[in-house]
Amino acid sequence: MKIKAIYLISLISVLTSCNKYLDVAPDSRTNLDGVDKVKDLLVSAYPTGSYITFAEAASDNSTDKGPNALGVTLYPINEGPYLFQDINSETGRDSPTYYWYACYKAIAAANHALDAIERVTTDKKSYMPYKGEALLCRAYAHFMLVTFFSMPYVAGEPNNQPGIPYVTAPEKEVQPQYDRKTVDYVYGMIEKDLTEGIQLIKNTIYDVPKYHFTTSAAHAFASRFYLFKKQYDKVIEHANQVTNGGDFSSSLRPWISVYNNIAETAEIRSRYGQSGENANILLVRADTHWGSRNYLYRYGLGYQLNQQRMKWPNVTGGTWDQRTSSYNSSTNIRHNKFTSDTYVMPLLCMEEVLFNRAEAYAYTQQYSKAIDDLNLYASTRISGYNATTHNITLAKIRNFYNSANDQDGVAATVLDFKRSEFIMEGLRWLDMLRCGITVTHNVYDGVGNVVKSIVVEKNDKRRAFQIPYEAKLAGIELNPR
Repeated sequence: MKIKAIYLISLISVLTSCNKYLDVAPDSRTNLDGVDKVKDLLVSAYPTGSYITFAEAASDNSTDKGPNALGVTLYPINEGPYLFQDINSETGRDSPTYYWYACYKAIAAANHALDAIERVTTDKKSYMPYKGEALLCRAYAHFMLVTFFSMPYVAGEPNNQPGIPYVTAPEKEVQPQYDRKTVDYVYGMIEKDLTEGIQLIKNTIYDVPKYHFTTSAAHAFASRFYLFKKQYDKVIEHANQVTNGGDFSSSLRPWISVYNNIAETAEIRSRYGQSGENANILLVRADTHWGSRNYLYRYGLGYQLNQQRMKWPNVTGGTWDQRTSSYNSSTNIRHNKFTSDTYVMPLLCMEEVLFNRAEAYAYTQQYSKAIDDLNLYASTRISGYNATTHNITLAKIRNFYNSANDQDGVAATVLDFKRSEFIMEGLRWLDMLRCGITVTHNVYDGVGNVVKSIVVEKNDKRRAFQIPYEAKLAGIELNPR
């Protein structure tokens, strides 16, 4: 499984240039001979591609609105993932291929920064926080790549399925060789970078902290990573370090108290991605069409599915309080999270960390703590919230989910809340991969009859998106189908 010229391929395919991509640093600097230059370079170490379009379409948060639904449009980047068909001919924004390249471009920037820091001979201490940032950026981009382009990591299993190239140095040869190795190897490298980087971070180095790996962002990412590994004690440990004393009460998105009192939906969308929003931990300016197209895709959040997820009573007995707009017809549902084509995208947020901790509490049989986290979240999101009426209890969970045991019931509640919170943000697909949840996608004709039903179970090879076909020309072995 040898791989040639990952970065060169990305340049040819995406940037339409025939020059060797890493002859120079990714931001065209010739000498990274100072702290400020390294600092500036690391702005490029965060993937600006978006995974939302293909991840959301693959998940059970999408349905077929039908060929006759008003305003819907067929796009390969939406249709392919819903039908679990490879779409590597699509290399533009929002495609898996585009995201692959965006991640490796970010990794290239991180590696150039690390290489420059390694060659520093004086005042090396001042570079260490930036080394921490670079290591965390490299870990994050590789984690997202292995999540989308390899079969899922399964705790306790060998995880010897093909991984993705874990690149740790700038590319200096015309056709360097890389090895995909295994998912287990990639996870080991991610953990190594994460563990080292998190010890070096200093928040004081950042001008706009929310666009960088602060200590809070580093611990938030760690809580996600260890949830995939099912190392629940570490999930709790890192989640508790995201906020002061592990208290999330003033950090969650204020839907009831603030958002739903804002008259203009445009203002809600703008606030959703603001750095001043306490709930946002790590932001990036994403290059994507999602903000303007999401409600026009044929395969997406239809009216009935939106009713089920957002309007029907949940385990609290109440319904989620989140303003949703309908465009052109009841089929075109748009949630007020996104602005224009290039919008600020939250990569990590407080709600996810709270849910990570609650799930970890569930699997360590700390049910009262898990329910406390769920009740805290509900207090910010349930319409007309009443602490007595809407209080979540084990008895309510047992009755609502008809769960076999309390552990499964509490964990199901967490996943259910998380699914609704991050609707149209792509994170549901990560949970479906992590938990082995089967997805069933139906395709309808013009009168509502099912003409095709696609069932993708946990071991189905289609759960790993195909790596770029162009990479095969340089020796990459494609994912098996």
